[in-house]
Amino acid sequence: MPAYSQFAATSQFFLYGTRHFNQTGYMKHVKAYKQPNLLDDVDLRGKVFMVTGANSGIGKEIALFLARKEAIVYMVCRSQQRAAAARDEILVAAPGATVNVLLADCSLERDVRRCWEEFASNGPQLDGLVCNAGALLNEKTLTDEGLEVTFASHLLVGADLLGSLALPALAASKGRLVIVSSGGMYNTKFPDWETANALKGKYDGQLAYAYMKRGQVLLAENWARAHPDVKVVTCHPGWASTDGVDKAYGSKKSVLEPMRTSWEGAEGMCWLLAAPVEEIESGAFYLDREPQVKHMAGPFFTEGTFTKNSDEEVAELMAKLEAWTSAERPSLQELCDRHTAFDIGQSARQEGKLQPLDRAIEIPRFMGQWYVISHVPTFIDKNTVNGIEKYTWDEDKQMINVQFTYMNAEQTKTSEVLQTAKVLNSNGTEWQLSIKLGPWPIKLAYFIIHCDEDYNTCIVGNPDRSYMYIMARTPCVEAGILEKLKNVAESMGYDRSKIKDVPQV
Repeated sequence: MPAYSQFAATSQFFLYGTRHFNQTGYMKHVKAYKQPNLLDDVDLRGKVFMVTGANSGIGKEIALFLARKEAIVYMVCRSQQRAAAARDEILVAAPGATVNVLLADCSLERDVRRCWEEFASNGPQLDGLVCNAGALLNEKTLTDEGLEVTFASHLLVGADLLGSLALPALAASKGRLVIVSSGGMYNTKFPDWETANALKGKYDGQLAYAYMKRGQVLLAENWARAHPDVKVVTCHPGWASTDGVDKAYGSKKSVLEPMRTSWEGAEGMCWLLAAPVEEIESGAFYLDREPQVKHMAGPFFTEGTFTKNSDEEVAELMAKLEAWTSAERPSLQELCDRHTAFDIGQSARQEGKLQPLDRAIEIPRFMGQWYVISHVPTFIDKNTVNGIEKYTWDEDKQMINVQFTYMNAEQTKTSEVLQTAKVLNSNGTEWQLSIKLGPWPIKLAYFIIHCDEDYNTCIVGNPDRSYMYIMARTPCVEAGILEKLKNVAESMGYDRSKIKDVPQV
Protein backbone atom coordinates (compact mmCIF):
# COMPACT_ATOMS: atom_id res chain seq x y z
CA MET A 1 0.00 0.00 0.00
CA PRO A 2 2.73 2.59 0.80
CA ALA A 3 4.37 1.96 -2.58
CA TYR A 4 1.06 2.37 -4.40
CA SER A 5 0.25 5.50 -2.40
CA GLN A 6 3.65 6.97 -3.23
CA PHE A 7 3.03 6.25 -6.90
CA ALA A 8 -0.40 7.91 -6.69
CA ALA A 9 1.00 10.96 -4.90
CA THR A 10 3.89 11.42 -7.33
CA SER A 11 1.97 10.80 -10.54
CA GLN A 12 -1.01 12.96 -9.52
CA PHE A 13 1.31 15.76 -8.40
CA PHE A 14 2.91 15.74 -11.85
CA LEU A 15 -0.37 15.55 -13.76
CA TYR A 16 -1.86 18.34 -11.66
CA GLY A 17 1.32 20.35 -12.16
CA THR A 18 1.13 20.12 -15.94
CA ARG A 19 -2.20 21.93 -15.71
CA HIS A 20 -1.42 24.46 -12.98
CA PHE A 21 2.28 24.84 -12.14
CA ASN A 22 3.84 25.65 -15.51
CA GLN A 23 3.50 28.83 -17.56
CA THR A 24 0.31 27.66 -19.22
CA GLY A 25 -1.25 27.21 -15.79
CA TYR A 26 -0.10 30.65 -14.72
CA MET A 27 -1.67 32.30 -17.76
CA LYS A 28 -4.95 30.51 -17.03
CA HIS A 29 -4.91 31.64 -13.40
CA VAL A 30 -4.15 35.27 -14.26
CA LYS A 31 -7.34 35.45 -16.32
CA ALA A 32 -9.33 34.61 -13.18
CA TYR A 33 -7.77 37.32 -10.97
CA LYS A 34 -10.40 39.49 -9.30
CA GLN A 35 -8.13 42.55 -9.26
CA PRO A 36 -5.56 41.93 -11.99
CA ASN A 37 -3.98 45.39 -11.64
CA LEU A 38 -3.67 45.43 -7.86
CA LEU A 39 0.12 45.14 -7.89
CA ASP A 40 0.42 48.03 -10.35
CA ASP A 41 -1.38 50.41 -8.04
CA VAL A 42 -0.21 49.38 -4.56
CA ASP A 43 1.90 51.76 -2.48
CA LEU A 44 4.20 50.22 0.14
CA ARG A 45 5.98 53.41 1.11
CA GLY A 46 7.34 53.21 4.67
CA LYS A 47 6.77 49.46 4.97
CA VAL A 48 9.76 47.28 5.94
CA PHE A 49 10.38 43.84 4.46
CA MET A 50 13.05 41.18 4.79
CA VAL A 51 13.63 38.65 1.98
CA THR A 52 16.05 35.72 2.32
CA GLY A 53 17.83 34.30 -0.70
CA ALA A 54 17.28 37.66 -2.40
CA ASN A 55 20.21 37.82 -4.79
CA SER A 56 18.67 35.66 -7.54
CA GLY A 57 15.53 33.97 -8.82
CA ILE A 58 12.28 34.30 -6.91
CA GLY A 59 13.85 36.19 -3.99
CA LYS A 60 15.37 38.81 -6.25
CA GLU A 61 12.08 39.34 -8.09
CA ILE A 62 10.28 39.91 -4.76
CA ALA A 63 12.97 42.34 -3.58
CA LEU A 64 12.76 44.27 -6.85
CA PHE A 65 8.97 44.51 -6.64
CA LEU A 66 9.14 45.83 -3.07
CA ALA A 67 11.84 48.34 -4.01
CA ARG A 68 9.75 49.65 -6.91
CA LYS A 69 6.83 50.15 -4.52
CA GLU A 70 9.09 52.27 -2.27
CA ALA A 71 9.26 49.80 0.60
CA ILE A 72 12.39 49.52 2.73
CA VAL A 73 13.99 46.23 1.71
CA TYR A 74 16.48 44.03 3.54
CA MET A 75 18.08 41.41 1.32
CA VAL A 76 19.47 38.44 3.25
CA CYS A 77 22.19 36.76 1.18
CA ARG A 78 25.16 34.43 1.71
CA SER A 79 27.60 36.01 -0.74
CA GLN A 80 28.73 39.61 -0.40
CA GLN A 81 29.67 39.75 -4.08
CA ARG A 82 26.42 38.32 -5.41
CA ALA A 83 24.37 40.41 -3.01
CA ALA A 84 26.10 43.62 -4.07
CA ALA A 85 25.61 42.82 -7.76
CA ALA A 86 21.89 42.05 -7.24
CA ARG A 87 21.41 45.21 -5.15
CA ASP A 88 23.01 47.32 -7.89
CA GLU A 89 20.67 45.82 -10.50
CA ILE A 90 17.65 46.51 -8.30
CA LEU A 91 18.71 50.12 -7.76
CA VAL A 92 19.10 50.63 -11.51
CA ALA A 93 15.52 49.38 -11.97
CA ALA A 94 14.21 51.26 -8.91
CA PRO A 95 16.28 54.47 -8.57
CA GLY A 96 16.24 55.98 -5.10
CA ALA A 97 14.94 52.83 -3.41
CA THR A 98 16.13 51.88 0.07
CA VAL A 99 17.74 48.48 -0.29
CA ASN A 100 19.97 47.02 2.43
CA VAL A 101 22.05 43.84 2.49
CA LEU A 102 22.34 41.52 5.48
CA LEU A 103 24.92 38.76 5.07
CA ALA A 104 23.86 35.39 6.43
CA ASP A 105 23.83 31.72 5.49
CA CYS A 106 20.28 30.65 6.37
CA SER A 107 21.43 27.13 7.18
CA LEU A 108 23.61 28.40 10.06
CA GLU A 109 22.12 29.32 13.42
CA ARG A 110 24.91 31.73 14.32
CA ASP A 111 24.43 33.62 11.05
CA VAL A 112 20.65 33.89 11.41
CA ARG A 113 20.85 35.08 15.02
CA ARG A 114 23.53 37.65 14.15
CA CYS A 115 21.53 38.76 11.08
CA TRP A 116 18.43 39.33 13.20
CA GLU A 117 20.35 41.29 15.82
CA GLU A 118 21.83 43.49 13.09
CA PHE A 119 18.39 44.09 11.58
CA ALA A 120 16.71 44.78 14.95
CA SER A 121 19.39 47.31 15.86
CA ASN A 122 18.05 49.56 13.08
CA GLY A 123 14.56 49.66 14.61
CA PRO A 124 11.79 47.24 15.60
CA GLN A 125 9.53 47.66 12.55
CA LEU A 126 8.99 44.69 10.26
CA ASP A 127 5.91 44.43 8.04
CA GLY A 128 6.78 41.32 6.10
CA LEU A 129 9.27 38.43 6.12
CA VAL A 130 9.78 36.15 3.13
CA CYS A 131 11.63 32.91 3.97
CA ASN A 132 12.86 31.95 0.53
CA ALA A 133 16.46 30.75 0.98
CA GLY A 134 17.18 27.06 0.68
CA ALA A 135 19.12 24.34 -1.09
CA LEU A 136 18.42 21.12 -2.98
CA LEU A 137 21.46 18.84 -2.88
CA ASN A 138 21.91 15.42 -4.41
CA GLU A 139 24.42 14.27 -1.79
CA LYS A 140 24.11 14.42 1.97
CA THR A 141 25.96 17.52 3.15
CA LEU A 142 26.37 18.80 6.70
CA THR A 143 26.78 22.35 7.92
CA ASP A 144 29.63 23.03 10.33
CA GLU A 145 26.93 23.07 13.03
CA GLY A 146 26.19 19.38 12.46
CA LEU A 147 22.93 19.70 10.51
CA GLU A 148 21.97 18.39 7.09
CA VAL A 149 21.89 21.44 4.81
CA THR A 150 18.40 20.96 3.31
CA PHE A 151 16.89 20.41 6.76
CA ALA A 152 18.63 23.45 8.20
CA SER A 153 18.13 25.94 5.38
CA HIS A 154 14.49 25.21 4.54
CA LEU A 155 13.04 24.42 7.93
CA LEU A 156 14.99 24.36 11.17
CA VAL A 157 17.06 27.53 10.80
CA GLY A 158 15.94 29.34 7.64
CA ALA A 159 12.23 29.20 8.51
CA ASP A 160 11.61 28.17 12.12
CA LEU A 161 14.44 30.05 13.84
CA LEU A 162 14.24 33.18 11.72
CA GLY A 163 10.44 33.20 11.84
CA SER A 164 10.46 32.76 15.62
CA LEU A 165 12.78 35.74 15.99
CA ALA A 166 10.64 37.86 13.67
CA LEU A 167 7.14 36.98 14.92
CA PRO A 168 7.00 39.52 17.78
CA ALA A 169 7.84 42.37 15.37
CA LEU A 170 5.38 41.05 12.80
CA ALA A 171 2.66 40.82 15.44
CA ALA A 172 3.29 44.44 16.41
CA SER A 173 2.81 45.60 12.81
CA LYS A 174 0.06 43.03 12.02
CA GLY A 175 2.34 41.93 9.21
CA ARG A 176 2.82 38.90 7.00
CA LEU A 177 5.16 35.91 7.11
CA VAL A 178 5.48 34.21 3.73
CA ILE A 179 7.34 30.88 3.53
CA VAL A 180 8.25 29.79 0.02
CA SER A 181 7.39 26.11 -0.08
CA SER A 182 6.93 23.93 -3.17
CA GLY A 183 4.50 21.60 -4.88
CA GLY A 184 7.07 18.92 -4.06
CA MET A 185 5.39 18.67 -0.65
CA TYR A 186 2.47 16.88 -2.36
CA ASN A 187 4.72 13.81 -2.56
CA THR A 188 5.09 13.06 1.14
CA LYS A 189 4.23 13.69 4.75
CA PHE A 190 6.89 14.95 7.15
CA PRO A 191 9.08 12.10 8.46
CA ASP A 192 10.35 11.50 11.97
CA TRP A 193 13.00 13.90 13.30
CA GLU A 194 15.95 11.54 12.76
CA THR A 195 15.06 10.98 9.11
CA ALA A 196 14.62 14.73 8.62
CA ASN A 197 18.18 15.35 9.78
CA ALA A 198 19.54 12.47 7.63
CA LEU A 199 20.29 10.31 10.68
CA LYS A 200 18.01 7.51 9.54
CA GLY A 201 17.35 5.80 6.22
CA LYS A 202 19.01 6.26 2.85
CA TYR A 203 19.56 9.90 1.88
CA ASP A 204 17.67 11.11 -1.19
CA GLY A 205 18.10 14.79 -2.05
CA GLN A 206 14.76 15.12 -3.84
CA LEU A 207 12.90 13.44 -0.99
CA ALA A 208 14.75 15.48 1.63
CA TYR A 209 13.61 18.64 -0.17
CA ALA A 210 9.99 17.39 -0.29
CA TYR A 211 10.12 16.56 3.43
CA MET A 212 11.15 20.11 4.28
CA LYS A 213 8.51 21.65 2.06
CA ARG A 214 5.85 19.60 3.83
CA GLY A 215 7.37 20.64 7.15
CA GLN A 216 7.08 24.30 6.19
CA VAL A 217 3.36 23.87 5.51
CA LEU A 218 2.85 22.25 8.93
CA LEU A 219 4.87 24.99 10.62
CA ALA A 220 2.82 27.74 8.96
CA GLU A 221 -0.47 26.09 9.95
CA ASN A 222 0.59 25.99 13.59
CA TRP A 223 1.98 29.54 13.61
CA ALA A 224 -1.24 30.82 12.01
CA ARG A 225 -3.21 29.42 14.94
CA ALA A 226 -0.73 30.59 17.58
CA HIS A 227 -0.23 34.12 16.16
CA PRO A 228 -3.61 35.45 14.96
CA ASP A 229 -2.22 38.98 14.49
CA VAL A 230 0.15 37.77 11.76
CA LYS A 231 -0.84 36.39 8.37
CA VAL A 232 1.34 33.29 8.08
CA VAL A 233 1.20 31.46 4.75
CA THR A 234 3.16 29.06 2.59
CA CYS A 235 3.19 29.32 -1.18
CA HIS A 236 4.33 27.60 -4.34
CA PRO A 237 6.08 29.54 -7.12
CA GLY A 238 5.04 26.96 -9.67
CA TRP A 239 7.59 25.53 -12.05
CA ALA A 240 9.70 28.64 -12.56
CA SER A 241 13.00 28.77 -14.42
CA THR A 242 15.62 29.91 -11.91
CA ASP A 243 19.31 29.31 -11.23
CA GLY A 244 18.35 27.00 -8.37
CA VAL A 245 16.20 24.84 -10.64
CA ASP A 246 19.01 24.70 -13.22
CA LYS A 247 21.51 23.49 -10.62
CA ALA A 248 19.15 20.95 -9.11
CA TYR A 249 17.64 19.44 -12.27
CA GLY A 250 19.82 20.36 -15.25
CA SER A 251 18.40 18.97 -18.47
CA LYS A 252 15.64 17.13 -16.56
CA LYS A 253 13.79 20.40 -16.12
CA SER A 254 12.56 20.02 -19.71
CA VAL A 255 9.66 17.89 -18.41
CA LEU A 256 8.39 21.01 -16.60
CA GLU A 257 8.12 23.13 -19.74
CA PRO A 258 6.77 25.56 -20.59
CA MET A 259 8.32 26.94 -17.41
CA ARG A 260 7.36 30.20 -15.75
CA THR A 261 9.65 33.16 -15.68
CA SER A 262 11.03 34.19 -12.29
CA TRP A 263 8.48 37.01 -12.13
CA GLU A 264 5.58 34.67 -12.93
CA GLY A 265 6.73 32.49 -10.04
CA ALA A 266 7.11 35.45 -7.68
CA GLU A 267 4.00 37.43 -8.63
CA GLY A 268 1.63 35.50 -6.36
CA MET A 269 4.02 36.01 -3.44
CA CYS A 270 4.18 39.74 -4.07
CA TRP A 271 0.38 39.74 -3.94
CA LEU A 272 0.55 38.05 -0.53
CA LEU A 273 2.73 40.94 0.70
CA ALA A 274 0.62 43.70 -0.84
CA ALA A 275 -3.04 42.61 -0.94
CA PRO A 276 -5.53 43.87 1.67
CA VAL A 277 -4.95 41.89 4.84
CA GLU A 278 -8.54 40.65 5.00
CA GLU A 279 -8.06 38.84 1.68
CA ILE A 280 -5.23 36.66 3.02
CA GLU A 281 -6.17 33.29 4.55
CA SER A 282 -3.67 32.62 7.32
CA GLY A 283 -2.31 29.06 7.37
CA ALA A 284 -3.15 28.43 3.71
CA PHE A 285 -0.89 27.11 0.95
CA TYR A 286 -1.05 29.53 -2.00
CA LEU A 287 -0.42 29.42 -5.72
CA ASP A 288 -1.18 32.47 -7.88
CA ARG A 289 -3.28 34.36 -5.31
CA GLU A 290 -5.47 31.37 -4.42
CA PRO A 291 -5.34 28.89 -1.50
CA GLN A 292 -4.71 25.37 -2.75
CA VAL A 293 -5.43 21.87 -1.49
CA LYS A 294 -2.56 20.48 0.59
CA HIS A 295 -2.93 16.80 -0.28
CA MET A 296 -3.77 14.89 -3.47
CA ALA A 297 -2.63 11.33 -2.84
CA GLY A 298 -6.08 9.72 -2.93
CA PRO A 299 -7.95 8.36 -5.96
CA PHE A 300 -8.68 10.97 -8.64
CA PHE A 301 -6.75 13.77 -6.87
CA THR A 302 -8.65 13.44 -3.62
CA GLU A 303 -6.73 14.11 -0.42
CA GLY A 304 -6.17 10.54 0.74
CA THR A 305 -4.13 9.91 3.89
CA PHE A 306 -0.65 9.04 2.58
CA THR A 307 0.75 12.59 2.85
CA LYS A 308 -1.05 13.52 6.07
CA ASN A 309 0.70 13.66 9.44
CA SER A 310 -1.25 12.70 12.53
CA ASP A 311 -1.94 15.28 15.23
CA GLU A 312 0.60 13.50 17.43
CA GLU A 313 3.29 13.68 14.72
CA VAL A 314 2.68 17.39 14.18
CA ALA A 315 2.79 18.06 17.91
CA GLU A 316 6.09 16.22 18.15
CA LEU A 317 7.52 18.24 15.25
CA MET A 318 6.51 21.53 16.82
CA ALA A 319 7.94 20.47 20.18
CA LYS A 320 11.25 19.55 18.54
CA LEU A 321 11.39 22.88 16.69
CA GLU A 322 10.58 24.85 19.83
CA ALA A 323 13.22 22.97 21.80
CA TRP A 324 15.80 23.77 19.15
CA THR A 325 15.05 27.48 19.03
CA SER A 326 15.19 27.47 22.84
CA ALA A 327 18.72 25.96 22.64
CA GLU A 328 17.61 22.65 24.19
CA ARG A 329 19.43 20.38 21.78
CA PRO A 330 22.48 18.16 21.30
CA SER A 331 25.89 19.77 21.23
CA LEU A 332 27.76 20.22 17.96
CA GLN A 333 30.16 17.41 18.92
CA GLU A 334 27.30 15.06 19.72
CA LEU A 335 25.55 15.79 16.41
CA CYS A 336 28.75 15.29 14.43
CA ASP A 337 29.49 12.05 16.29
CA ARG A 338 25.99 10.76 15.55
CA HIS A 339 26.28 11.57 11.84
CA THR A 340 29.69 9.92 11.67
CA ALA A 341 28.41 6.77 13.39
CA PHE A 342 25.33 6.64 11.15
CA ASP A 343 27.36 7.09 7.95
CA ILE A 344 29.81 4.38 9.00
CA GLY A 345 26.86 2.11 9.75
CA GLN A 346 25.39 2.85 6.34
CA SER A 347 28.67 1.89 4.69
CA ALA A 348 28.73 -1.37 6.63
CA ARG A 349 25.18 -2.15 5.58
CA GLN A 350 26.06 -1.38 1.98
CA GLU A 351 28.69 -4.14 2.10
CA GLY A 352 25.96 -6.67 2.85
CA LYS A 353 23.96 -5.79 -0.24
CA LEU A 354 23.21 -8.20 -3.03
CA GLN A 355 25.89 -8.26 -5.71
CA PRO A 356 25.52 -8.88 -9.47
CA LEU A 357 26.80 -12.04 -11.10
CA ASP A 358 30.58 -11.81 -11.36
CA ARG A 359 30.68 -13.95 -14.51
CA ALA A 360 30.29 -11.97 -17.73
CA ILE A 361 27.18 -12.48 -19.84
CA GLU A 362 26.71 -11.85 -23.53
CA ILE A 363 24.22 -9.01 -23.84
CA PRO A 364 22.99 -10.05 -27.34
CA ARG A 365 22.21 -13.56 -26.08
CA PHE A 366 20.37 -12.17 -23.06
CA MET A 367 18.08 -10.08 -25.27
CA GLY A 368 14.69 -11.38 -26.30
CA GLN A 369 11.63 -12.60 -24.41
CA TRP A 370 11.64 -13.97 -20.86
CA TYR A 371 8.63 -15.37 -18.98
CA VAL A 372 8.38 -14.50 -15.29
CA ILE A 373 7.72 -17.80 -13.54
CA SER A 374 8.31 -16.76 -9.93
CA HIS A 375 9.08 -13.49 -8.14
CA VAL A 376 9.31 -11.27 -5.10
CA PRO A 377 7.02 -8.66 -6.66
CA THR A 378 6.91 -4.88 -6.56
CA PHE A 379 3.64 -3.11 -5.79
CA ILE A 380 3.00 -2.91 -9.55
CA ASP A 381 2.87 -6.64 -10.30
CA LYS A 382 1.67 -8.14 -7.03
CA ASN A 383 -1.05 -10.80 -7.60
CA THR A 384 -0.61 -10.84 -11.37
CA VAL A 385 -0.30 -13.53 -14.05
CA ASN A 386 1.35 -13.85 -17.46
CA GLY A 387 4.35 -11.69 -16.63
CA ILE A 388 6.66 -11.26 -19.62
CA GLU A 389 9.81 -9.17 -19.99
CA LYS A 390 11.11 -8.39 -23.46
CA TYR A 391 14.58 -6.92 -23.92
CA THR A 392 15.82 -5.25 -27.09
CA TRP A 393 19.16 -3.52 -27.69
CA ASP A 394 19.15 0.05 -29.02
CA GLU A 395 22.44 0.34 -30.89
CA ASP A 396 22.18 4.09 -31.47
CA LYS A 397 21.57 4.96 -27.82
CA GLN A 398 23.61 2.07 -26.42
CA MET A 399 20.66 1.28 -24.17
CA ILE A 400 18.36 -1.66 -23.53
CA ASN A 401 14.63 -1.18 -24.00
CA VAL A 402 12.57 -3.21 -21.55
CA GLN A 403 8.90 -3.96 -22.15
CA PHE A 404 7.18 -5.56 -19.15
CA THR A 405 3.63 -6.85 -19.64
CA TYR A 406 1.36 -8.66 -17.20
CA MET A 407 -2.32 -9.34 -16.49
CA ASN A 408 -4.42 -9.03 -13.38
CA ALA A 409 -5.34 -12.26 -11.63
CA GLU A 410 -8.79 -12.29 -13.26
CA GLN A 411 -7.17 -11.93 -16.72
CA THR A 412 -9.46 -9.03 -17.60
CA LYS A 413 -6.77 -6.40 -18.04
CA THR A 414 -3.31 -6.32 -19.57
CA SER A 415 -0.84 -3.70 -18.36
CA GLU A 416 2.48 -2.56 -19.75
CA VAL A 417 5.47 -0.82 -18.20
CA LEU A 418 8.12 0.59 -20.53
CA GLN A 419 11.62 1.01 -19.20
CA THR A 420 15.13 1.68 -20.41
CA ALA A 421 18.30 0.22 -18.98
CA LYS A 422 21.91 1.29 -19.04
CA VAL A 423 24.61 -1.35 -18.50
CA LEU A 424 26.98 -0.16 -15.77
CA ASN A 425 29.65 -2.83 -15.48
CA SER A 426 31.94 -4.65 -17.90
CA ASN A 427 30.31 -8.03 -17.13
CA GLY A 428 26.95 -6.78 -18.39
CA THR A 429 25.29 -7.89 -15.15
CA GLU A 430 24.66 -4.55 -13.42
CA TRP A 431 22.05 -2.30 -15.04
CA GLN A 432 20.30 0.91 -14.12
CA LEU A 433 16.61 0.86 -15.00
CA SER A 434 14.71 4.08 -15.65
CA ILE A 435 10.93 4.01 -15.22
CA LYS A 436 8.99 7.20 -15.90
CA LEU A 437 6.43 7.69 -13.12
CA GLY A 438 5.80 11.45 -12.93
CA PRO A 439 8.09 14.35 -13.77
CA TRP A 440 11.40 12.50 -13.59
CA PRO A 441 12.38 8.91 -14.29
CA ILE A 442 12.64 6.71 -11.22
CA LYS A 443 15.99 4.95 -11.35
CA LEU A 444 16.29 1.40 -10.04
CA ALA A 445 19.30 -0.85 -9.68
CA TYR A 446 18.89 -4.10 -11.62
CA PHE A 447 21.29 -7.01 -11.11
CA ILE A 448 21.52 -10.22 -13.08
CA ILE A 449 22.40 -12.54 -10.20
CA HIS A 450 22.12 -15.86 -12.04
CA CYS A 451 22.08 -16.95 -15.68
CA ASP A 452 22.54 -20.52 -16.85
CA GLU A 453 25.09 -21.35 -19.54
CA ASP A 454 22.39 -21.86 -22.20
CA TYR A 455 20.54 -18.61 -21.37
CA ASN A 456 17.39 -20.58 -20.70
CA THR A 457 16.79 -19.39 -17.13
CA CYS A 458 17.95 -16.39 -15.12
CA ILE A 459 17.34 -14.50 -11.89
CA VAL A 460 17.40 -10.72 -11.55
CA GLY A 461 17.10 -8.62 -8.42
CA ASN A 462 18.18 -5.40 -6.73
CA PRO A 463 20.72 -4.48 -4.01
CA ASP A 464 18.32 -4.37 -1.04
CA ARG A 465 16.49 -7.55 -2.13
CA SER A 466 13.13 -5.77 -2.22
CA TYR A 467 12.24 -7.45 -5.52
CA MET A 468 13.39 -10.45 -7.56
CA TYR A 469 12.35 -12.22 -10.78
CA ILE A 470 13.00 -15.84 -11.75
CA MET A 471 12.58 -16.01 -15.52
CA ALA A 472 12.71 -18.61 -18.29
CA ARG A 473 12.58 -18.65 -22.06
CA THR A 474 9.44 -20.82 -21.94
CA PRO A 475 6.17 -20.20 -20.07
CA CYS A 476 6.87 -23.02 -17.63
CA VAL A 477 9.79 -25.13 -16.41
CA GLU A 478 10.05 -28.45 -14.65
CA ALA A 479 9.29 -28.32 -10.94
CA GLY A 480 12.79 -29.51 -10.10
CA ILE A 481 14.41 -26.70 -12.08
CA LEU A 482 12.19 -24.04 -10.48
CA GLU A 483 13.02 -25.46 -7.03
CA LYS A 484 16.75 -25.19 -7.77
CA LEU A 485 16.32 -21.58 -8.91
CA LYS A 486 14.44 -20.72 -5.72
CA ASN A 487 17.27 -22.32 -3.75
CA VAL A 488 19.74 -20.09 -5.59
CA ALA A 489 17.69 -17.00 -4.72
CA GLU A 490 17.45 -18.11 -1.08
CA SER A 491 21.22 -18.64 -0.91
CA MET A 492 21.62 -15.03 -1.98
CA GLY A 493 19.61 -13.75 0.95
CA TYR A 494 16.03 -13.72 -0.34
CA ASP A 495 13.29 -14.74 2.08
CA ARG A 496 11.87 -18.00 0.68
CA SER A 497 8.40 -17.24 2.09
CA LYS A 498 8.17 -14.09 -0.05
CA ILE A 499 8.94 -15.85 -3.35
CA LYS A 500 5.63 -16.33 -5.19
CA ASP A 501 4.96 -18.27 -8.37
CA VAL A 502 3.57 -16.37 -11.35
CA PRO A 503 1.01 -18.41 -13.33
CA GLN A 504 1.35 -18.41 -17.11
CA VAL A 505 -2.17 -19.12 -18.27
